[in-house]
Amino acid sequence: MDFQLNEEQSMLQNSVRRFMEDNCAFDKRASVVDKGSFDSGHWQQLADLGLLGLTVPEEFGGMNCTAVESALVMEEIGRVLCVEPYWAVAVLAAQTLVATRDAKAAPLLQALCLGEVLPVLAHEEAEARGNTALVQTRATAIDGDRWHLNGEKVAVVAGNVAELLIVSARTSGNHDSEQGISLFLVDPKAPGVERRDVRLIDNRWASHLYLRNVEVSQKNLLGVAGLGLAALRHGIEQATAALCAEAVGVMERSLWITRDYLKIRKQFGQLLGDFQSLQHRMSEMLIELELSRGMLHYALSSLDKGPAERARALSAAKAHIGKSGHFVCGQAIQLHGGIGVTEEYVIGHYFKRMTLINSALGSSMHHFEQLAAQERSAVA
Repeated sequence: MDFQLNEEQSMLQNSVRRFMEDNCAFDKRASVVDKGSFDSGHWQQLADLGLLGLTVPEEFGGMNCTAVESALVMEEIGRVLCVEPYWAVAVLAAQTLVATRDAKAAPLLQALCLGEVLPVLAHEEAEARGNTALVQTRATAIDGDRWHLNGEKVAVVAGNVAELLIVSARTSGNHDSEQGISLFLVDPKAPGVERRDVRLIDNRWASHLYLRNVEVSQKNLLGVAGLGLAALRHGIEQATAALCAEAVGVMERSLWITRDYLKIRKQFGQLLGDFQSLQHRMSEMLIELELSRGMLHYALSSLDKGPAERARALSAAKAHIGKSGHFVCGQAIQLHGGIGVTEEYVIGHYFKRMTLINSALGSSMHHFEQLAAQERSAVA
């Protein structure tokens, strides 16, 4: 895969960067956070730019771009700490809908691309810890074409503004069986759906969902009952690569903000940037950033490979980038000193965002364990 940007990709990157800096920069987001980390005006602008349907096939009203273009957008989102739920809606939910190959998904994807509906995937559960197949929420058949959903979903990013939920529930099998997972469309205002919204440490919003005898019919089922895992995995793989790209943007901006700070801050009559020990630390941060960029490229190049190679590459990228991001953003705070941990100054917010990226879709530790398990299987 060629990672030299072509003319169209460079234009996309530049236009997204201008939009993000003009509308979603750190000093402009306070009111957006107070409104649930969502601004309808910004969202419509994203739709008008074609960004909401960037990787959606043309037949559904999208731009039919690749994961590389999605990564360019996510990297710019990471640079400015944009809090709009682009990743949750335009990547995770959109790619899951695309992968269901269900006719019911077509009008939803068309509306998503136009900014007319906000579908959100509600899949993560407290005990899953990155295991996509672990689903304890149950869908119990009550007659030939109706189910009752019962269970809990945790940390549903953008659940507070969701207009439609894509809920994973088990129609058969054990709690961690790969077979028996189904996807249902659920109205967040339906009887039996209880939502508790929480503000996360990175100033995004998420929801805990409690499903108690939520009735859904056959028309709410996406795809074939019991075969929803493939669509979930596709959506999560695309979302993992996108998160890695956002993390690279977070790390890069943290590094350059820190460099600029060391050029103006004095101690003992000297600029901090003149101290050799701090120069060495900046060099280590740059090395970790470039290693992470290489791992992102590895992850993106794996998306059209076989399942085993794809899983290995994504786990390796997520594990490495989570670890490197913690180092880079942590060092950025250390080099700033006390101001780095204040709420008003931006650098601490990069560390907070990196912490949430590391925990999303399986932490570094989870993915290191996945890699170890794959190695043991290969040896056996």
